[in-house]
Amino acid sequence: MKDLITVYITNRNYGKYLNRSIQSVISQEYKNIFIVIIDDASTDNSKKILKKYKENKLIKIIYNKTKKGLIKCANIAIKAARGKYILRLDADDYLKPNAVKTLQKKIANNLKVKMVFPNFFKINENNKVLYKYSYIHKKKYTIKDAPAHGACSLIDLSFLRKIGGYNEKFDRQDGYYLWLSILFKKKSIIHTNQPLFFYRKHKNNLSKNKKKLLKTRIKILNFFLGKYLINKKEIIGLKQATEEQIKKIF
Repeated sequence: MKDLITVYITNRNYGKYLNRSIQSVISQEYKNIFIVIIDDASTDNSKKILKKYKENKLIKIIYNKTKKGLIKCANIAIKAARGKYILRLDADDYLKPNAVKTLQKKIANNLKVKMVFPNFFKINENNKVLYKYSYIHKKKYTIKDAPAHGACSLIDLSFLRKIGGYNEKFDRQDGYYLWLSILFKKKSIIHTNQPLFFYRKHKNNLSKNKKKLLKTRIKILNFFLGKYLINKKEIIGLKQATEEQIKKIF
């Protein structure tokens, strides 16, 4: 039997999209999947939708009594996960049917590789594809490369647990934190040059949001600066580059 893979779905008031997200996992071509759903104290119709899945033995539903946020939800899912690999899917996004199969095939039997990430389609609130986002495809990635999206990357579960999951000091940029964690441990990240999920774009203040993300990156870099002195020069260079990006945002 192929490796058991946990796909966890994080949800906070995304009832209008939740069923499609769950169904995209259930209908995967790769069948050895355990699903963990974390409902982060939703106040919409999410709980009503989740009731339909409570008898499914391959699905574990966890309800937070109070809102905990994405990072804490991710760590709850990591504790509940089973198998060799784990993948996060946000409740407003969904997977292509071949997503897990493609990612598993890419990472299998490569002990040094701790994460594989795909390209994706960006969609609007009505599921219309706006464009395809493709990362620069490389044989080797470094801390200087743009990190993968926090969701829909297949990650070695044992490795993720060994580093203590995600750092709850940071309320966002889990993808950036993991990217650096893997590379500073001298492990590898690989890319499959295929779009394998649909990422939903919502209306928000993009400039304000981008500034928050970059400021969190500075905090993450400061954390690693105190932990990996051997990489001090590289980390300082990344900090300076990030600070310049922040200055350009009005």
